[in-house]
Amino acid sequence: MKTVSIGFQREDGDFAVLATLNNNDGDITNEAFESLVHAVHASLVRFNAYVVVLERQDAPDYVAI
Repeated sequence: MKTVSIGFQREDGDFAVLATLNNNDGDITNEAFESLVHAVHASLVRFNAYVVVLERQDAPDYVAI
């Protein structure tokens, strides 16, 4: 797992993204990344029981601020 989006399926069929995480550059270990994904998911699922983690390949690595 290198890139994930965490969110939920909306009633209109779209996926509402609450968080996108990536470790494409390997800045942390795979185990640490999976722990981070699990922690974020566990925090968000308390507010919405339908929050899921989707593994992605198309999420951007960098964004201009």
